[in-house]
Amino acid sequence: MRPGLRSFFHTGADQVSDITWRAPRPPRLSRSAIVVASALGCCGWPQSAALAGTATTNFTVSATVVATCQISAGPLNFGTYVPGSGAALRVSTTISVQCTNGTAAPTLALSAGTSGGSMTNRLMLGPASTKLQYNLYTSNAYTTVFGDGTGGSATVPVAIGANSFVTPIQVTVFGQLPDNTTNQGAATPGTYTDIVTATLTY
Repeated sequence: MRPGLRSFFHTGADQVSDITWRAPRPPRLSRSAIVVASALGCCGWPQSAALAGTATTNFTVSATVVATCQISAGPLNFGTYVPGSGAALRVSTTISVQCTNGTAAPTLALSAGTSGGSMTNRLMLGPASTKLQYNLYTSNAYTTVFGDGTGGSATVPVAIGANSFVTPIQVTVFGQLPDNTTNQGAATPGTYTDIVTATLTY
């Protein structure tokens, strides 16, 4: 009997029954299932998902550090000299040393100055070309002249530790201006100066 067709049967006593046969309803699909089914019906089942290709390589990163040092110095000022006071003027200054780590034992040297002195007798030039004697020493014992290694003078080795560029190494220079007869006789009121060059060899 075809779906939806009606049939009439006699059930007795001239009663007629109306029987309608209906085909079973298929299960209802969700919206997502319908979309998937439509996509499959349209395009077919994909063969396989496409995978992104990868390739790798390495490269070297490099830098070269060269041994380098920097130095700077503060002035050495004896202040006021009073001839005949009987006391030598003693002051000090520092030279700051900065070097790359691992720099092997650089040495610090000082020149004799620019006023015509020597390692054993440095001079400061004043008014009318008058000069005062002074000298520089490696310690406050005032026995070893701080110089370039000539004329009985000595250079000073500098021990370079870690991070000297962050915390510079300080080398102290001790100066002495004696109240001797030469200075007493030469002293003329005014300002006396000399220029000393510090050299770091590394």
